Amino acid sequence: MSDANKYGMELERIFEEAYNLMAEAKRVPFTDRLMIDESDLSSILDDLREAIPKEVKIANDILEEQKKIVNKAYADAENIIQNAKNQAENILGSARAEAERMVQEQEIVREAREEAERVKLDALSYQKQIQGEADEYALHVKKDALEYSDEMLAYISSTLSSALEGCNNNRSSIASEMRNITSPTASFEARPEEE
Repeated sequence: MSDANKYGMELERIFEEAYNLMAEAKRVPFTDRLMIDESDLSSILDDLREAIPKEVKIANDILEEQKKIVNKAYADAENIIQNAKNQAENILGSARAEAERMVQEQEIVREAREEAERVKLDALSYQKQIQGEADEYALHVKKDALEYSDEMLAYISSTLSSALEGCNNNRSSIASEMRNITSPTASFEARPEEE
């Protein structure tokens, strides 16, 4: 199991615990509020605080790996282009040497020049073709890497948004409950005196 799946499952487990905690919480009579044990909520929030940086690190590791793949693709493309140039230069050099060797006969010289030009054009055409294929491959790898990275970041963003929304809802509930709590002195003063 990959680290991304492992930590994704860890986040799912933490959110499941949070939902279970809410489902098992006691209701405050005559309200839609829940009473949640502070230590249970703190434990879940601590787990969440520990899991989220791992998710972010995994996303960063994936991005770095994708950068390495793209850089390697560009390096491979450069090597292919350089090899094509070297082959073209070798072919041209050979053609020139052959043409110079046959200089004594005019017809042979003319044919050698035509052959050298054809070889040169073929080599340049081959170089352009290889360069085009290498560029296309590098762009394809880069596109795939960016799409995968975007999917991972969207998943993390969605997970974090859900967690934040849940935390904000719980904080609102806690704040509402704190406003509804009256102090013992206020309750005592509010009662009519017994006769």
